[in-house]
Amino acid sequence: MIVASRPRPFPALLIRWVIGTVVLCGACAAWAQTTPAPQLGVAPAPQAEPAAPEAILPTPPPDVQPAPPSSPPGLFGAIGRWVDTSIDSVTSGLSSARDAVGGLGDQASEAAKGAADAASKVVRIPTNAIVTGRHHCIRTAGGGPDCQAATDALCRSKGYSAGTSLHIQSEQKCPVWGWIAGEKPAGKCGTETYVTSAMCR
Repeated sequence: MIVASRPRPFPALLIRWVIGTVVLCGACAAWAQTTPAPQLGVAPAPQAEPAAPEAILPTPPPDVQPAPPSSPPGLFGAIGRWVDTSIDSVTSGLSSARDAVGGLGDQASEAAKGAADAASKVVRIPTNAIVTGRHHCIRTAGGGPDCQAATDALCRSKGYSAGTSLHIQSEQKCPVWGWIAGEKPAGKCGTETYVTSAMCR
């Protein structure tokens, strides 16, 4: 029988690694802050012998303001300087981006105003509509139907000015007395034409 050993759980290894990293960083930071910074080529200033107490005159304090304290040396000082420079560069980048976007907004609003002015100058396209109804086409002197006048009358009845006929219906109209008597009224029937739909404008 083979027994396999269980691997350690991942969270336990992760916690040990994080604790070890924190201890190591803390030790490095403490060592960096306790060791004095080396003086590079600077000779110590000669000390003057103290003068007699009667000879020392009080001097007014200089008007020079003290320099702002520099960031502390070591790991934390370097991290602080890095964070400060990062914040400054991000702030300047955001302000330049804000200026660029503001310029685009101004250009877009000017373009929209120009488009609105151009659209107001465009001639309105007439709206066409298809209407239905029934208007009689009158006969012309030549005997054919005049359906243009019937089309215009149909369009005027629907609120438009004029139009073009789409459907025309023709019927044969005969006197009623011939059909009632049971005879076919030959030669007494005529053709009537009607406009039933039109495209109006």
